[in-house]
Amino acid sequence: MRFVSVAEVKNQFSRYLATARKKKQSIVITHHGKPYALIQPLTDRDLEDLEWKDFARKRLSRAWEGEEDALYDYL
Repeated sequence: MRFVSVAEVKNQFSRYLATARKKKQSIVITHHGKPYALIQPLTDRDLEDLEWKDFARKRLSRAWEGEEDALYDYL
C-alpha cells in the first residue's frame, strides 16, 4: 500500500491509476496527512461483489422500513 497526497495525485492522476492496475497496488490518498480516498484496482468479481452488497443493503433497508428498533428504545 502506498500513500500520496492529493496534490501529487492531482498532477499525475493517470500515472497513479496505471500503477494501481499494473502493480495491483492500493494507493491511499491523503489530505493534510490524513487518509482521504483510495485508488484500488478492481476486477469484474469485485464489481459483482459490490453489486450484491448494494442489493442486499437495499433489500434489508426496505424489509426494516417502518419498524421500530426496540433495542435502541431500551437503551
